[in-house]
Amino acid sequence: MVNKLRTQMIDAIEYFEAVPVANVENPWQLDLQDWLGKYRKFPDGLITHCIHFFERAFTHTQYPRQLWFGIHATRTSLVVGGLYVAAIHRSADDDEGLWILVDQNAPRIKGLKYRSVKATEKSKYPLQWGYSASYDVLVGMVRNEKLWESFASATRKVMDSPLAKDRDIVQLRRKKTRLSDFWSIYTDPYAVLERGFLDEVNDALADGRELHLQRLAQASKIPRKIKVETRAFVRNPDVVAEVLFRANGKCESCCVPAPFLKKVDGTPYLEVHHRIPLSDDGEDSVENAIALCPNCHRKAHYG
Repeated sequence: MVNKLRTQMIDAIEYFEAVPVANVENPWQLDLQDWLGKYRKFPDGLITHCIHFFERAFTHTQYPRQLWFGIHATRTSLVVGGLYVAAIHRSADDDEGLWILVDQNAPRIKGLKYRSVKATEKSKYPLQWGYSASYDVLVGMVRNEKLWESFASATRKVMDSPLAKDRDIVQLRRKKTRLSDFWSIYTDPYAVLERGFLDEVNDALADGRELHLQRLAQASKIPRKIKVETRAFVRNPDVVAEVLFRANGKCESCCVPAPFLKKVDGTPYLEVHHRIPLSDDGEDSVENAIALCPNCHRKAHYG
């Protein structure tokens, strides 16, 4: 039970209740803007769309520690091993244009053509590149959710291919940067704090119910507050662990079993919610927390 719940925690927990950190313009965005400005064939009106293209690629990547990003004389690319997953080439050959790695379920988008990734044709997961020599297609690509679902699937499936073999030394020599080292979703203080809390929850689950119940009996119900760039609450991982044990796979509001089982391990998907938000001086306690299905969770916030 503990092992199944540990993976469930990764997607199910509300880590914090706080005001999000404001977005700031990142150096890579400025570098990309400068690079595109020197590319005479690239339309000025599409520079913002190009930045959004890479932002969406960063966000939908499944393995940020395995992917590397770099801006070079003739290309800007996000790569894994020896394979491009998102790139813009400005060379004077057949490769010039925009590239994105997708699976076989990629949608039809006007102006985007698909080419098989030959090295994956006989593999368990054959993949393809979406390609366009015209950058006008960026507008439709950035807004197409099906495309990004296909991209996310491809970046997961490619990890089963020898093409994804680590080439860290090569990437460093080419002055690329590991995605998880600079993309804000993985590096801002708020996200770092989230990852630390997840580790604590996993430890609480590994300790077993008896130990975390003992700690709960002595724990303060008023969460500590720490200062990052905004106010955040350091939540008690034992509270989350106990609530999920108590729910036993059923929504504690509508009493219906979790709406689906996760593909990864077959565990029920539930989300943990504070009845009285911590930001409203609610307690970080088992009594003030409830495990909800996604619909009831949205209703709790917006109903």
